[in-house]
Amino acid sequence: MEQQQLQARAIVRNIGQLVSVAQAPIAGASGPLQVLNDAAIMVDTEGKISWIGPSQEIDELVACSEQEHITVVDANGCVVTPGFVDSHTHLVFAGDRSEEFHLRREGISYGELLRQGRGILTTMNATRNASTEMLSDLARARLASVRAHGTTTVEIKTGYGLNLEAEERCLSIINDLNDSSSSPHEHIRIVPTFLGAHSVPPEYRNRRAAYVDLVVEEMLPAFARQARFCDVYCEREAFSLDESRRILTRARELGYQLKVHADQLSPSGGSQLAAELGAVSADHLDYASDADLDAMRESGVVATLLPGCSYTLRSPYPSARRLLDHGLTVALATDYNPGTSYSENMQMMLGLAMSAMGMSLEEALTAATINGSRALALQDQTGSIEIGKCCELALWSIRDYHEIGYHFGTNLIQSILVL
Repeated sequence: MEQQQLQARAIVRNIGQLVSVAQAPIAGASGPLQVLNDAAIMVDTEGKISWIGPSQEIDELVACSEQEHITVVDANGCVVTPGFVDSHTHLVFAGDRSEEFHLRREGISYGELLRQGRGILTTMNATRNASTEMLSDLARARLASVRAHGTTTVEIKTGYGLNLEAEERCLSIINDLNDSSSSPHEHIRIVPTFLGAHSVPPEYRNRRAAYVDLVVEEMLPAFARQARFCDVYCEREAFSLDESRRILTRARELGYQLKVHADQLSPSGGSQLAAELGAVSADHLDYASDADLDAMRESGVVATLLPGCSYTLRSPYPSARRLLDHGLTVALATDYNPGTSYSENMQMMLGLAMSAMGMSLEEALTAATINGSRALALQDQTGSIEIGKCCELALWSIRDYHEIGYHFGTNLIQSILVL
């Protein structure tokens, strides 16, 4: 203990309820989320958790140690969980699609709006026409709200540029956000994803094969060092199964990890493709069959559900219970975007998952933390509070974690803490 004491950079003490979501037992913790009451955490000089235990023990440790260089954070008896891991967002964009929201209320489908040249292409036009400074300012403001709602790791996709110059600009902004000079206690981890195959831009409408060539032969090689993932919108209104396979196969050859927008509006084959190519996750899954789910399970593909889309589109919610019963690892994400899920609030996604998708609180919180990390291949670094992992915490203005979902319609996050 003395060696840990000397290496300590910070401690978080007086945690009323530590909801660790630990994947291995913690001494004194109980339940599926490994909850420890009256707890404390020690963080080493590299920002990794080095000790978890009763708050009384950490008080005694600090009382007899050299304290000058140890940051002490008093949680004041609040609930502490891992920060949310939002593994699917599109938050770099310009423009507004509120008109489409109200058109859908009048009965016009999302697919029909796409066929009219609205939807993603509306945002594409606004994004291409916006200055880099404007796009960056908009993204930073959105990121501040993401943090305020408890997210400490967020994936951000391109996909509203749809040409080499605009996609590169958006990807550069995403990477710049990761290097932003925010307060050290308010930092957020950002994972960049290239989604050039989001929609076929209007200038390629009658020569879509040429756009696929552009993505495969120019964009993917150009961005291989700037994006961790390559994603494809595999859907009849977007990219066919064969087009998606070609793009993702080349991306894998170039070192990208893979994601797939799969089976959202129709049974597109995207889930099977994700399994075939060993994608890290397949997202949406509204029309995935039992065979699709079994294939994903056998290939270790994380199933990411996006309840904000069902809420906005007023479409049936996919059953999380069905996916869990198939033995899948299920993650939750916001799909924050201007057209179909204009929400940065992971707390709302938990509430929808519990009220409309058949999840328990424990399952939903697991899906929004450690399983979100699995959907980004970051499970060894974040998503749970365990020794050896990064210290990325959400501090809640509640005294019992069972208030999550029960007290709804308000932001229950007091702050995040990243050390």
